[in-house]
Amino acid sequence: ILRSRSRSLSIIPSVPSMTIKKFFPEADVELTPRLLCSSSDGEHEDSNNSDSSGSCSSIADGDRSWVSRLRQMLAVMGPGLMACLADTDGPCLLTAAQSGAQWGYALLALQLALVPVLFSAQELTARLGIVRGMGMTAMLRQDVGPIAAWLVSTPLLAACVLGLLSEFSIIGQTMTFWGVPVWASNSAVSLTLLSVAATGSYAVAETAGLAMGICQVAFFLTMFMAAPKLGSMAEGLVRFPLDQPEFVKLVTANIGAVIMPWMLAYQQSAICNKGIGQDRRRHLQLARIDTGFGSLLTQGVMAAMLVTVAASSKQLGSVGTVHDLVVIFTSVLGNEFRAKMLLTFAIVGACMVAAIVQTLCAAWTFEQAMGRATATLPPESDESAGLLERVVQNVRARPLFYVAYTVVCAGAFTFTLVMDNAVDLSIWTEFCNGVLMPPVIFTLWYLAAFRLPPEYKLGICYRWIVFVVFLVCSLFCVGSIFDSLRG
Repeated sequence: ILRSRSRSLSIIPSVPSMTIKKFFPEADVELTPRLLCSSSDGEHEDSNNSDSSGSCSSIADGDRSWVSRLRQMLAVMGPGLMACLADTDGPCLLTAAQSGAQWGYALLALQLALVPVLFSAQELTARLGIVRGMGMTAMLRQDVGPIAAWLVSTPLLAACVLGLLSEFSIIGQTMTFWGVPVWASNSAVSLTLLSVAATGSYAVAETAGLAMGICQVAFFLTMFMAAPKLGSMAEGLVRFPLDQPEFVKLVTANIGAVIMPWMLAYQQSAICNKGIGQDRRRHLQLARIDTGFGSLLTQGVMAAMLVTVAASSKQLGSVGTVHDLVVIFTSVLGNEFRAKMLLTFAIVGACMVAAIVQTLCAAWTFEQAMGRATATLPPESDESAGLLERVVQNVRARPLFYVAYTVVCAGAFTFTLVMDNAVDLSIWTEFCNGVLMPPVIFTLWYLAAFRLPPEYKLGICYRWIVFVVFLVCSLFCVGSIFDSLRG
């Protein structure tokens, strides 16, 4: 695929031009060695395509300008940032708001402390996706067997569906600001998700998700407009009342909001679908930058929401819905219309990027669990064909993907339409994420620590530091399960 292009082009500009064709499945590396890296021996099969240091020969030796490096970085970046923006979805923003409303700045330090935790978890997915060239479920199916793959993929699919229902619910609540009925807003969301999938282009999905998810940065503006007092913030940073059950519950909720199992599964599969991994070492470095920037941004958004609410002169004792946020943001912005506009763009954008990630994750997970994600690349659509014909070609090439994707979207739409947003699924969503998070992160940890080539395995010290961090987070998540059931 790569050599069919002009040799004067670098390999990185070629990557986006390949990815805009279809939602590529994680291709079997023995069938498509130039698209993805090999799965077990740690070396590219095409020795003419890489030198001894792992850099691709198609990158011209003299083409090392900052412009070239920037283009290379932008071509590889995307999956990590997309996953992080999806991590700060509607329920997570409400969790941050509740933290600020109830405990002021006491949970601000936790938001900052969770940055390396989020990065560590996502870096494992980047490492596995680039080196092994397949998604998490596909790796489990190949390395352990189909039973293990289904044991993980079944609750993962449930987490994706429940998460999508939560996004639909919060979007529906937000659009009622403007008198839009739930059925109309959820119809628009469903049509948007289906339209993204119908293009058959991963680049379209990523671009749309990033464009909508970046609206969350508006909360940085409100954080400064709320004029928080530095003295109060400093006092809150050292206040950590773990003897208070409600405080511990919010600590658990914030930790659970950071590591979403579907977010991790999405990033690993997205890296493969984007075609990243020809130059393993360089691409892994860039993927880490992508993930690091995304981790800082998403926790920064959570901190901004917390500070905005905590600094507001009209705090509420509880923030359970987006309607509660209108009161707070009106006091910050000085006008209810401006508050509704900002919350609409920021919250709907956050929910939409999460919905795209969840639907893609569900479809990819189902495809991998069925053992179809290691097939050869589907034939390219005829560019001269009409729009409908190209959609039909995409569906014929990826039937399992489109069936799963459509069922998830249609199911979420139908449920919210029938229930009219009356059912709060936050408890069940938290329960499912709490159950699934420990096995997912420890599966990723095991694969990265023991099932990679030596040069890509986790180092001895780093391996066990990450293990302890994940263990602490898992204990909090298990605790949240019992709290949810008691509540």
